Amino acid sequence: MDIKKEIGSSNTPDFFSKEMIITKKSLNENQLKYTYQKQLISDLDSKHKEWSKFVSS
Repeated sequence: MDIKKEIGSSNTPDFFSKEMIITKKSLNENQLKYTYQKQLISDLDSKHKEWSKFVSS
C-alpha cells in the first residue's frame, strides 16, 4: 500500500495531454502514413541522384 501512495503522489510530469485524446488505431495509422511518406522521400532522393548522373553526362 505504501508503494502505491508514493507512486500516486510523485511530482513526475504526465506523459499524455489532458486536452487531446488519440486512439491507438489513429496512432498506428499516423505511424503508417509517416513511414510511407518517409519511403517516398527516400525513393525520390535516389531518383534525383540517378537523374543527375544522366544530366551531367
